[in-house]
Amino acid sequence: MGRNDDDDRKKLSWREIDKLRDRTRHYSSEGKSFKERTLRSDWAKKQHLREAEKFFQGKKGTEAYKSAHAALHEKYGTGDFQVAMANFLQQFGLPDDWGTLLLILDAPEPKWVQEALMALKKVYEKRSLIEQKGCKGKVKVLAMTTKDKNIRQECEKILEGLQ
Repeated sequence: MGRNDDDDRKKLSWREIDKLRDRTRHYSSEGKSFKERTLRSDWAKKQHLREAEKFFQGKKGTEAYKSAHAALHEKYGTGDFQVAMANFLQQFGLPDDWGTLLLILDAPEPKWVQEALMALKKVYEKRSLIEQKGCKGKVKVLAMTTKDKNIRQECEKILEGLQ
């Protein structure tokens, strides 16, 4: 009785038995390369995007920029601020972000103040109402306190255009 039941079943060849052993849940039948599997994972995508952003940022993606930027914000209102700002502007030029541009309005050199005013004017409309009011106040104070005639005229011209 036992042998007849076994004979009724189809017998597998050794090749078929080996194929069944090789087939596991951990192996993909698609045969993708390691690179393709890596690119599909979310973590790897995020890493690749970070590296691409650093590449396209140039100097502004470096650790030196980040530390100089942090030093500029930390030293605001202290005696070391002018030195930190001079180092930052010399190494990296005019910043792109709103908050740092507002800090540059306190620069001793009129050239940097005028460039910061122009940059702020370009992005003014895109900022929130509170940020716009803060910028107006800063420009008004600058117009009243500056000794440079050109900066005062520039501030007044900007204030007229913002209202």
